[in-house]
Amino acid sequence: MQMNTWRRELGICVHAARKARMRRLSYEWLAGLREIVIDPDRCPLTFSEFTLKEFERDKEGNRIDDIPDGNDHSIDAVRYTMMDDVLRG
Repeated sequence: MQMNTWRRELGICVHAARKARMRRLSYEWLAGLREIVIDPDRCPLTFSEFTLKEFERDKEGNRIDDIPDGNDHSIDAVRYTMMDDVLRG
């Protein structure tokens, strides 16, 4: 189903995600948040994704590599939802 159909026929307020090739920036933005709260009982897969995903680091603790792709659908959904805030800084 196309988004226009969702809007017109179902009355759902939707718009395209602003991905903007900003994967690393949006991951860093999420990593910089003071807290991300996920209920492990209600959202066990999302909780697992967020707790297992991390940047690789060098000896000094600096991030040295991109986040490995895969097993990150919930994280992607949150990144796309927050992209306007990410781009605002």
